[in-house]
Amino acid sequence: MEDRTAVEVTSEQRGECPHLRQLSLDPAPERPLDDPPYFSELRATCPISQVDLGGGKTSWLATRFDDVKAILSDNRFSASPMTPGFPVRGLPGSNHPMVADSMIRQDAPLHTTLRRCVVKYFTPRAVEGYREQVETIVDDHLDALAAQPGQADLVSQFALAIPTTVITRLLGIPIEDAPRFFDLTERQTTLSLSQEDMYRTVEEFRALGLEYAALKEANPSDDLLSNIIREQYEVGGITRDQLAALITILIIGGHDTTAGMIGLSIFTLLKRPDQLALLLSGERRWDVAIEELLRVHSVARMGPRRAATEDITIGEHTFRQGEGVVASIWSANHDESKYARTTWEDFEIPAEKPQHLAFSFGSHQCVGQNLARMELMVAVPRIFARFPDMKLVDPEVTHLSYRDDRAFFSLKELNVTL
Repeated sequence: MEDRTAVEVTSEQRGECPHLRQLSLDPAPERPLDDPPYFSELRATCPISQVDLGGGKTSWLATRFDDVKAILSDNRFSASPMTPGFPVRGLPGSNHPMVADSMIRQDAPLHTTLRRCVVKYFTPRAVEGYREQVETIVDDHLDALAAQPGQADLVSQFALAIPTTVITRLLGIPIEDAPRFFDLTERQTTLSLSQEDMYRTVEEFRALGLEYAALKEANPSDDLLSNIIREQYEVGGITRDQLAALITILIIGGHDTTAGMIGLSIFTLLKRPDQLALLLSGERRWDVAIEELLRVHSVARMGPRRAATEDITIGEHTFRQGEGVVASIWSANHDESKYARTTWEDFEIPAEKPQHLAFSFGSHQCVGQNLARMELMVAVPRIFARFPDMKLVDPEVTHLSYRDDRAFFSLKELNVTL
Protein backbone atom coordinates (compact mmCIF):
# COMPACT_ATOMS: atom_id res chain seq x y z
CA MET A 1 0.00 0.00 0.00
CA GLU A 2 1.28 3.47 -0.87
CA ASP A 3 2.81 5.42 2.04
CA ARG A 4 0.70 8.59 1.86
CA THR A 5 2.27 10.67 4.61
CA ALA A 6 2.80 13.90 2.69
CA VAL A 7 0.79 16.86 3.96
CA GLU A 8 -0.89 18.30 0.90
CA VAL A 9 -1.70 21.79 2.21
CA THR A 10 1.31 23.85 3.24
CA SER A 11 1.52 25.55 6.61
CA GLU A 12 2.03 28.90 4.84
CA GLN A 13 -1.31 28.44 3.06
CA ARG A 14 -2.97 27.91 6.43
CA GLY A 15 -1.22 30.83 8.07
CA GLU A 16 0.56 28.53 10.49
CA CYS A 17 4.18 27.87 11.48
CA PRO A 18 6.27 28.41 8.34
CA HIS A 19 9.36 26.46 9.39
CA LEU A 20 9.83 22.75 8.74
CA ARG A 21 11.88 20.77 11.22
CA GLN A 22 13.36 17.31 10.95
CA LEU A 23 11.62 15.04 13.46
CA SER A 24 14.34 13.89 15.83
CA LEU A 25 14.07 11.93 19.06
CA ASP A 26 17.68 12.59 20.04
CA PRO A 27 18.10 14.49 23.31
CA ALA A 28 20.80 17.13 23.63
CA PRO A 29 24.14 15.40 24.43
CA GLU A 30 24.59 17.53 27.54
CA ARG A 31 21.01 16.74 28.69
CA PRO A 32 20.43 13.10 27.74
CA LEU A 33 17.54 12.64 30.19
CA ASP A 34 15.51 15.62 28.92
CA ASP A 35 13.30 16.00 25.87
CA PRO A 36 14.94 17.65 22.82
CA PRO A 37 15.24 21.45 23.19
CA TYR A 38 13.22 22.07 20.03
CA PHE A 39 10.17 20.46 21.69
CA SER A 40 10.13 23.30 24.22
CA GLU A 41 10.42 25.86 21.45
CA LEU A 42 7.53 24.31 19.55
CA ARG A 43 5.35 24.10 22.67
CA ALA A 44 5.84 27.84 23.14
CA THR A 45 5.56 29.01 19.53
CA CYS A 46 4.02 26.34 17.32
CA PRO A 47 2.45 23.50 19.34
CA ILE A 48 1.12 21.72 16.25
CA SER A 49 3.89 21.92 13.68
CA GLN A 50 4.72 20.29 10.39
CA VAL A 51 7.82 18.08 10.61
CA ASP A 52 10.00 16.31 8.09
CA LEU A 53 10.07 12.53 8.51
CA GLY A 54 12.73 12.07 5.84
CA GLY A 55 12.40 10.49 2.45
CA GLY A 56 10.20 13.34 1.25
CA LYS A 57 7.50 12.56 3.83
CA THR A 58 6.02 14.99 6.33
CA SER A 59 3.60 14.82 9.22
CA TRP A 60 2.17 17.02 11.93
CA LEU A 61 3.75 16.96 15.38
CA ALA A 62 1.63 17.77 18.46
CA THR A 63 3.70 18.85 21.47
CA ARG A 64 1.37 20.30 24.14
CA PHE A 65 -0.32 18.18 26.79
CA ASP A 66 -3.91 19.19 26.05
CA ASP A 67 -3.56 18.70 22.29
CA VAL A 68 -1.85 15.32 22.61
CA LYS A 69 -4.47 14.10 25.08
CA ALA A 70 -7.29 15.28 22.82
CA ILE A 71 -5.80 13.48 19.79
CA LEU A 72 -5.34 10.23 21.70
CA SER A 73 -8.90 10.49 23.06
CA ASP A 74 -10.46 10.91 19.61
CA ASN A 75 -11.07 7.64 17.76
CA ARG A 76 -11.44 9.53 14.49
CA PHE A 77 -7.66 9.46 14.54
CA SER A 78 -6.66 5.99 13.34
CA ALA A 79 -3.84 3.96 14.89
CA SER A 80 -3.56 1.73 11.83
CA PRO A 81 -0.51 2.13 9.57
CA MET A 82 -2.75 1.06 6.67
CA THR A 83 -4.88 4.22 7.03
CA PRO A 84 -4.11 6.80 4.31
CA GLY A 85 -1.78 9.46 5.71
CA PHE A 86 -0.45 7.42 8.63
CA PRO A 87 3.17 8.52 9.29
CA VAL A 88 4.82 5.16 8.67
CA ARG A 89 8.21 6.70 7.90
CA GLY A 90 10.45 6.21 10.94
CA LEU A 91 8.50 3.16 12.15
CA PRO A 92 10.07 0.37 10.07
CA GLY A 93 7.97 -2.76 9.95
CA SER A 94 4.79 -1.14 11.28
CA ASN A 95 3.03 -1.98 8.03
CA HIS A 96 4.07 -5.64 8.13
CA PRO A 97 0.76 -7.57 7.87
CA MET A 98 1.13 -9.21 11.30
CA VAL A 99 2.06 -5.92 12.99
CA ALA A 100 -0.67 -3.96 11.19
CA ASP A 101 -3.21 -6.59 12.28
CA SER A 102 -2.11 -6.50 15.93
CA MET A 103 -3.85 -4.97 18.93
CA ILE A 104 -1.66 -1.85 19.12
CA ARG A 105 -2.07 -1.06 15.40
CA GLN A 106 -5.79 -1.69 14.99
CA ASP A 107 -8.87 0.48 15.39
CA ALA A 108 -12.26 -0.54 16.78
CA PRO A 109 -13.96 -2.95 16.49
CA LEU A 110 -10.98 -5.31 15.95
CA HIS A 111 -8.85 -3.42 18.47
CA THR A 112 -11.61 -3.85 21.06
CA THR A 113 -11.83 -7.59 20.36
CA LEU A 114 -8.08 -8.10 20.65
CA ARG A 115 -7.80 -5.96 23.80
CA ARG A 116 -10.53 -8.00 25.49
CA CYS A 117 -8.36 -11.09 25.04
CA VAL A 118 -5.88 -9.80 27.62
CA VAL A 119 -7.35 -6.88 29.57
CA LYS A 120 -8.90 -8.99 32.33
CA TYR A 121 -5.46 -10.29 33.25
CA PHE A 122 -4.18 -6.77 33.90
CA THR A 123 -6.99 -5.15 35.91
CA PRO A 124 -6.03 -3.73 39.32
CA ARG A 125 -7.62 -6.76 41.02
CA ALA A 126 -5.83 -9.26 38.77
CA VAL A 127 -2.48 -7.52 39.22
CA GLU A 128 -2.88 -7.48 42.98
CA GLY A 129 -3.09 -11.25 42.75
CA TYR A 130 0.42 -11.28 41.27
CA ARG A 131 1.91 -9.13 44.04
CA GLU A 132 3.18 -11.94 46.28
CA GLN A 133 4.90 -13.59 43.33
CA VAL A 134 6.51 -10.29 42.29
CA GLU A 135 7.69 -9.63 45.85
CA THR A 136 9.32 -13.07 45.97
CA ILE A 137 11.03 -12.46 42.62
CA VAL A 138 12.35 -9.08 43.78
CA ASP A 139 13.57 -10.47 47.11
CA ASP A 140 15.32 -13.37 45.38
CA HIS A 141 17.21 -10.96 43.13
CA LEU A 142 18.08 -8.74 46.09
CA ASP A 143 19.47 -11.80 47.87
CA ALA A 144 21.57 -12.60 44.80
CA LEU A 145 22.93 -9.05 44.77
CA ALA A 146 23.74 -9.21 48.48
CA ALA A 147 25.71 -12.41 47.95
CA GLN A 148 27.85 -10.80 45.26
CA PRO A 149 30.94 -8.92 46.42
CA GLY A 150 32.06 -5.70 44.79
CA GLN A 151 30.18 -3.85 42.09
CA ALA A 152 26.87 -4.72 40.44
CA ASP A 153 25.24 -3.64 37.20
CA LEU A 154 21.68 -2.96 38.22
CA VAL A 155 20.42 -2.91 34.64
CA SER A 156 21.29 -6.52 33.81
CA GLN A 157 21.13 -7.92 37.33
CA PHE A 158 18.00 -6.21 38.62
CA ALA A 159 16.10 -3.77 36.39
CA LEU A 160 15.95 -6.14 33.41
CA ALA A 161 15.88 -9.34 35.44
CA ILE A 162 12.77 -8.47 37.47
CA PRO A 163 10.19 -7.82 34.71
CA THR A 164 11.70 -10.58 32.56
CA THR A 165 11.18 -13.13 35.33
CA VAL A 166 7.69 -11.78 36.03
CA ILE A 167 6.42 -11.90 32.43
CA THR A 168 7.91 -15.34 31.70
CA ARG A 169 6.21 -16.78 34.79
CA LEU A 170 2.88 -15.11 34.01
CA LEU A 171 2.93 -16.34 30.43
CA GLY A 172 4.33 -19.74 31.37
CA ILE A 173 7.27 -19.59 28.96
CA PRO A 174 10.86 -20.67 29.70
CA ILE A 175 13.03 -17.94 31.19
CA GLU A 176 15.97 -19.72 29.56
CA ASP A 177 14.66 -18.23 26.29
CA ALA A 178 15.22 -14.68 27.55
CA PRO A 179 18.35 -14.10 25.42
CA ARG A 180 16.30 -14.96 22.32
CA PHE A 181 13.55 -12.44 22.98
CA PHE A 182 16.03 -9.84 24.29
CA ASP A 183 17.71 -9.93 20.89
CA LEU A 184 14.40 -9.83 19.00
CA THR A 185 13.10 -6.98 21.18
CA GLU A 186 16.30 -5.00 20.65
CA ARG A 187 15.93 -5.33 16.89
CA GLN A 188 12.17 -4.79 16.70
CA THR A 189 12.39 -1.55 18.70
CA THR A 190 15.37 -0.11 16.79
CA LEU A 191 14.06 2.84 14.80
CA SER A 192 16.81 2.91 12.16
CA LEU A 193 16.53 -0.75 11.20
CA SER A 194 15.88 -1.24 7.49
CA GLN A 195 12.43 -2.39 6.46
CA GLU A 196 13.89 -5.65 5.17
CA ASP A 197 15.63 -6.37 8.49
CA MET A 198 12.54 -5.34 10.45
CA TYR A 199 10.30 -7.64 8.42
CA ARG A 200 12.76 -10.47 9.07
CA THR A 201 12.69 -9.70 12.81
CA VAL A 202 8.88 -9.65 12.87
CA GLU A 203 8.84 -13.06 11.19
CA GLU A 204 11.34 -14.43 13.74
CA PHE A 205 9.22 -13.09 16.62
CA ARG A 206 6.14 -14.62 14.97
CA ALA A 207 7.88 -17.99 14.83
CA LEU A 208 8.86 -17.72 18.49
CA GLY A 209 5.29 -16.82 19.47
CA LEU A 210 3.90 -19.77 17.53
CA GLU A 211 6.50 -22.01 19.17
CA TYR A 212 5.20 -20.92 22.58
CA ALA A 213 1.60 -21.40 21.44
CA ALA A 214 2.36 -24.96 20.32
CA LEU A 215 4.08 -25.62 23.65
CA LYS A 216 0.96 -24.53 25.54
CA GLU A 217 -1.40 -26.43 23.26
CA ALA A 218 0.56 -29.60 23.96
CA ASN A 219 0.98 -28.90 27.69
CA PRO A 220 -1.70 -26.43 28.90
CA SER A 221 -1.49 -25.15 32.45
CA ASP A 222 -2.89 -22.36 34.62
CA ASP A 223 -0.96 -19.51 33.06
CA LEU A 224 -1.91 -16.47 31.03
CA LEU A 225 -0.89 -17.87 27.64
CA SER A 226 -2.72 -21.19 28.16
CA ASN A 227 -5.83 -19.24 29.19
CA ILE A 228 -5.71 -16.98 26.11
CA ILE A 229 -5.36 -19.99 23.83
CA ARG A 230 -8.23 -21.83 25.53
CA GLU A 231 -10.59 -18.84 25.88
CA GLN A 232 -9.84 -16.96 22.66
CA TYR A 233 -7.96 -18.91 20.01
CA GLU A 234 -9.56 -22.36 20.35
CA VAL A 235 -13.07 -20.91 20.11
CA GLY A 236 -12.22 -18.97 16.96
CA GLY A 237 -12.08 -15.53 18.56
CA ILE A 238 -8.66 -14.70 17.11
CA THR A 239 -6.46 -16.03 14.30
CA ARG A 240 -3.14 -17.76 14.77
CA ASP A 241 -1.26 -14.69 13.52
CA GLN A 242 -3.20 -12.49 15.96
CA LEU A 243 -2.25 -14.91 18.73
CA ALA A 244 1.42 -14.66 17.71
CA ALA A 245 1.17 -10.85 17.64
CA LEU A 246 -0.40 -10.81 21.14
CA ILE A 247 2.45 -12.95 22.46
CA THR A 248 4.99 -10.57 20.90
CA ILE A 249 3.28 -7.53 22.44
CA LEU A 250 3.09 -9.16 25.87
CA ILE A 251 6.77 -10.14 25.79
CA ILE A 252 8.05 -6.75 24.63
CA GLY A 253 5.66 -4.68 26.74
CA GLY A 254 6.06 -7.02 29.69
CA HIS A 255 9.78 -6.57 30.15
CA ASP A 256 11.41 -3.81 28.07
CA THR A 257 9.64 -0.63 29.18
CA THR A 258 9.39 -1.65 32.85
CA ALA A 259 13.09 -2.55 32.90
CA GLY A 260 13.89 0.90 31.55
CA MET A 261 11.81 2.60 34.21
CA ILE A 262 13.29 0.58 37.10
CA GLY A 263 16.83 1.50 36.06
CA LEU A 264 16.04 5.17 35.42
CA SER A 265 14.15 5.47 38.71
CA ILE A 266 17.01 4.06 40.77
CA PHE A 267 19.53 6.26 38.96
CA THR A 268 17.45 9.41 39.46
CA LEU A 269 17.01 8.82 43.19
CA LEU A 270 20.71 8.05 43.62
CA LYS A 271 21.48 11.38 41.96
CA ARG A 272 18.90 13.19 44.10
CA PRO A 273 19.59 12.01 47.69
CA ASP A 274 17.50 14.88 49.03
CA GLN A 275 14.42 13.44 47.29
CA LEU A 276 15.29 9.90 48.36
CA ALA A 277 15.55 11.12 51.96
CA LEU A 278 12.00 12.49 51.74
CA LEU A 279 10.77 9.07 50.70
CA LEU A 280 12.69 7.19 53.36
CA SER A 281 11.44 9.57 56.07
CA GLY A 282 7.82 9.32 54.91
CA GLU A 283 7.58 13.02 54.00
CA ARG A 284 6.84 12.00 50.42
CA ARG A 285 4.95 8.92 49.18
CA TRP A 286 6.46 6.24 46.99
CA ASP A 287 3.35 5.98 44.80
CA VAL A 288 3.57 9.72 44.05
CA ALA A 289 7.30 9.42 43.32
CA ILE A 290 6.71 6.57 40.86
CA GLU A 291 4.13 8.63 38.94
CA GLU A 292 6.47 11.61 38.76
CA LEU A 293 9.31 9.39 37.57
CA LEU A 294 7.02 7.92 34.90
CA ARG A 295 6.18 11.44 33.75
CA VAL A 296 9.73 12.78 33.77
CA HIS A 297 11.26 9.86 31.90
CA SER A 298 8.40 9.01 29.50
CA VAL A 299 10.31 6.04 28.08
CA ALA A 300 7.94 5.49 25.08
CA ARG A 301 9.21 8.28 22.87
CA MET A 302 8.37 7.62 19.23
CA GLY A 303 4.74 8.70 19.31
CA PRO A 304 2.05 7.55 19.37
CA ARG A 305 1.22 8.15 15.70
CA ARG A 306 -2.19 8.60 14.17
CA ALA A 307 -3.94 9.52 10.89
CA ALA A 308 -7.08 11.64 10.58
CA THR A 309 -10.00 9.73 9.00
CA GLU A 310 -11.96 12.96 8.52
CA ASP A 311 -11.37 16.67 9.09
CA ILE A 312 -10.79 17.11 12.84
CA THR A 313 -10.20 20.33 14.77
CA ILE A 314 -7.97 20.18 17.85
CA GLY A 315 -7.63 23.54 19.55
CA GLU A 316 -7.03 26.06 16.78
CA HIS A 317 -5.69 23.52 14.28
CA THR A 318 -7.69 21.48 11.78
CA PHE A 319 -6.25 18.18 10.62
CA ARG A 320 -7.49 17.29 7.16
CA GLN A 321 -8.63 13.79 6.29
CA GLY A 322 -5.60 11.75 5.25
CA GLU A 323 -3.04 13.72 7.27
CA GLY A 324 -0.77 12.06 9.81
CA VAL A 325 0.23 13.27 13.26
CA VAL A 326 2.87 12.31 15.80
CA ALA A 327 1.20 12.91 19.18
CA SER A 328 4.29 13.17 21.36
CA ILE A 329 3.58 11.99 24.90
CA TRP A 330 7.26 12.68 25.64
CA SER A 331 6.78 16.35 24.82
CA ALA A 332 3.34 16.52 26.45
CA ASN A 333 4.74 15.24 29.74
CA HIS A 334 7.19 18.18 29.80
CA ASP A 335 4.70 20.91 28.87
CA GLU A 336 5.61 24.10 30.76
CA SER A 337 1.96 25.17 30.82
CA LYS A 338 1.11 21.97 32.72
CA TYR A 339 4.12 21.32 34.95
CA ALA A 340 6.28 23.62 37.05
CA ARG A 341 9.32 21.39 36.65
CA THR A 342 10.15 20.07 33.20
CA THR A 343 13.82 19.03 33.32
CA TRP A 344 15.50 16.04 34.93
CA GLU A 345 17.88 18.28 36.92
CA ASP A 346 14.86 19.92 38.55
CA PHE A 347 13.32 16.60 39.62
CA GLU A 348 11.31 16.90 42.81
CA ILE A 349 8.61 14.65 44.19
CA PRO A 350 5.32 16.58 44.37
CA ALA A 351 2.84 16.27 47.20
CA GLU A 352 0.18 14.73 44.95
CA LYS A 353 0.27 12.41 41.95
CA PRO A 354 0.74 14.27 38.67
CA GLN A 355 -1.48 13.70 35.67
CA HIS A 356 0.61 12.35 32.82
CA LEU A 357 0.45 10.45 29.54
CA ALA A 358 3.37 8.04 30.06
CA PHE A 359 1.05 5.09 29.34
CA SER A 360 -0.64 6.95 26.47
CA PHE A 361 -4.36 7.75 26.70
CA GLY A 362 -7.72 6.76 25.27
CA SER A 363 -8.63 3.36 23.86
CA HIS A 364 -4.98 2.47 23.23
CA GLN A 365 -3.77 3.26 26.75
CA CYS A 366 -1.21 0.65 27.84
CA VAL A 367 -3.02 -2.51 28.87
CA GLY A 368 -0.18 -3.51 31.22
CA GLN A 369 0.14 -0.24 33.12
CA ASN A 370 -1.17 -1.67 36.41
CA LEU A 371 1.44 -4.44 36.34
CA ALA A 372 4.22 -1.96 35.50
CA ARG A 373 3.23 0.31 38.38
CA MET A 374 3.09 -2.59 40.82
CA GLU A 375 6.53 -3.88 39.77
CA LEU A 376 7.99 -0.40 40.19
CA MET A 377 6.31 0.00 43.58
CA VAL A 378 7.83 -3.28 44.77
CA ALA A 379 11.28 -3.16 43.16
CA VAL A 380 12.39 0.45 43.67
CA PRO A 381 11.56 0.95 47.39
CA ARG A 382 12.87 -2.51 48.29
CA ILE A 383 16.30 -2.07 46.75
CA PHE A 384 16.82 1.17 48.69
CA ALA A 385 15.58 -0.46 51.90
CA ARG A 386 17.87 -3.46 51.40
CA PHE A 387 20.96 -1.42 50.42
CA PRO A 388 20.77 1.95 52.24
CA ASP A 389 24.46 2.67 51.48
CA MET A 390 24.17 2.00 47.74
CA LYS A 391 26.21 4.43 45.65
CA LEU A 392 27.00 5.03 42.01
CA VAL A 393 30.45 3.81 40.96
CA ASP A 394 30.75 7.03 38.95
CA PRO A 395 28.89 9.61 41.08
CA GLU A 396 29.75 12.43 38.69
CA VAL A 397 28.33 10.40 35.77
CA THR A 398 31.09 11.40 33.38
CA HIS A 399 29.55 9.05 30.82
CA LEU A 400 25.87 8.10 30.96
CA SER A 401 25.42 4.94 28.92
CA TYR A 402 21.95 4.80 27.40
CA ARG A 403 20.27 3.10 24.47
CA ASP A 404 19.64 5.51 21.62
CA ASP A 405 17.81 4.93 18.34
CA ARG A 406 15.23 2.94 20.27
CA ALA A 407 11.45 3.19 20.54
CA PHE A 408 11.82 2.86 24.33
CA PHE A 409 14.48 4.76 26.26
CA SER A 410 16.60 3.07 28.93
CA LEU A 411 20.07 2.92 30.43
CA LYS A 412 22.55 0.38 29.08
CA GLU A 413 24.18 -0.10 32.46
CA LEU A 414 23.96 1.20 36.02
CA ASN A 415 27.05 0.31 38.00
CA VAL A 416 26.81 0.63 41.78
CA THR A 417 28.49 -0.43 44.96
CA LEU A 418 26.09 -1.96 47.47
